[in-house]
Amino acid sequence: MKKTLLFISLFCMSLYASAQAPVKITFESDAVGSAGGATAVWSAGSVDVVANTYTTGNPSAKALHVLNTGYLGVYFGNIPLPAGAETMYSKIKVKYLIVGGTDKDYPLLEIFSAPNNYTMGDPEKFGEVPWAGLWGTAEIGVWKTVEFAFANVTKAVPAGNLILKLSKSNTEYLIDDVELVPSVAPAPVITLADFEANTTGDVLTMRRWTPTDASATVEANPTVASEKSVHILATNWNSALKLNIALPTGKTIADYETLSFDIYLNNIDGTDNVWKNIEVYVDDVKKIDKQSPGVANAWEAKSYSLEGITSANSLVMDIGLNTNKGNYYLDNIKITEKASTGISPSAVNPLFVYSASNTFVLNQQVDTYELYNVQGSRISAGRNASSINTTNLGNGIYILKASIGNDKFVTKLLK
Repeated sequence: MKKTLLFISLFCMSLYASAQAPVKITFESDAVGSAGGATAVWSAGSVDVVANTYTTGNPSAKALHVLNTGYLGVYFGNIPLPAGAETMYSKIKVKYLIVGGTDKDYPLLEIFSAPNNYTMGDPEKFGEVPWAGLWGTAEIGVWKTVEFAFANVTKAVPAGNLILKLSKSNTEYLIDDVELVPSVAPAPVITLADFEANTTGDVLTMRRWTPTDASATVEANPTVASEKSVHILATNWNSALKLNIALPTGKTIADYETLSFDIYLNNIDGTDNVWKNIEVYVDDVKKIDKQSPGVANAWEAKSYSLEGITSANSLVMDIGLNTNKGNYYLDNIKITEKASTGISPSAVNPLFVYSASNTFVLNQQVDTYELYNVQGSRISAGRNASSINTTNLGNGIYILKASIGNDKFVTKLLK
């Protein structure tokens, strides 16, 4: 039986039952000589699990060996693709290694979602990777990781199972670590200041030693006159634009990972803008101090990590170029929230499950469990369990409900 790692902790049932689970297929628990849950489409060759003797770049003990004698597709009966998979997953990842063959250079990788192990028609094809992203002249014995982004899908993915086809007439190769990577929810972005709501001529607050050290005035954007930016003039060091920030309820700056903004350096007589340091203060403590070579007379996007910065819901942030001869503009100051998969960290339990040798194996004991099929019928139940016997279950998707202490969890399992 395929070892299907579900790199997903069990989720709080009431909130996270709909989260899409990652799927990663390896061949570690499959017997050498078995098909490893795969099928050679059209019988144009063969598939079998072998010991992996090419461990550089892939330390797995086993891999799937493919002998392609006629445009063979490999059908993965244990990797279902639901209708609309392009909205659930971000990419497919798979490792390939060319062993040999008479037709092995510049392969095209075609990707299908087919309801059976012999269909590879245009209705089922939803993507391809030219040259398979792998080889020009094939690198024999070298593991390569190939990725296909679902963002490149131009039509809806039909329901079926994954088929990967290297379009070559005679190639011997290995496959390992086939993954479906879930989509990550776009990280929310907050615009701290873009100055469009200001009136031209508004004088904004600065961090400075004396009132005459620097000024910040809202003016027309130097390249787009219909838009606005803040124009900063500095005659002393450590001057910066001061922003009073109130974050959304329940958020602190520690919930955000990136600060970004645009900067435009005026290159005129009397300025010294280039090769200066960008400085950012949070509540009057310097948190970012990075040298910037600068691009004269052009907008340049800057982005800096907010790693390790903590503060309350309200804070003061100062942003500026550390120069005593400064003449520059700032615009589009934003912070980006830390990326989320839609799973609350507080809801994640370190329990994960894989299927091997007619058993669902849990990495820790649960107090109680109930196993259901996709029709909602309960198949089995138990207490104080760290494994579930699946000998009498057919291949397919199952739902596990479990409890540890007072917490209840649910996830999908694949046999």
